[in-house]
Amino acid sequence: MGVKTLYIGKSLDDPQRATVIFQGPENVLYEIFMNPETKSIVEASGHIYVGTKITRWIS
Repeated sequence: MGVKTLYIGKSLDDPQRATVIFQGPENVLYEIFMNPETKSIVEASGHIYVGTKITRWIS
């Protein structure tokens, strides 16, 4: 899919929180994470939706 992981960092205050930054084609991961039909696949990979904030940035 052409997606690269640029950064993964765990919070010092709350080890259950993390920041993950991906780089890839516009909207690819956004559409996967926002599509209710793919939610079970994403959760099976270990992702927890509760508390997730998804943002998109461009350069």
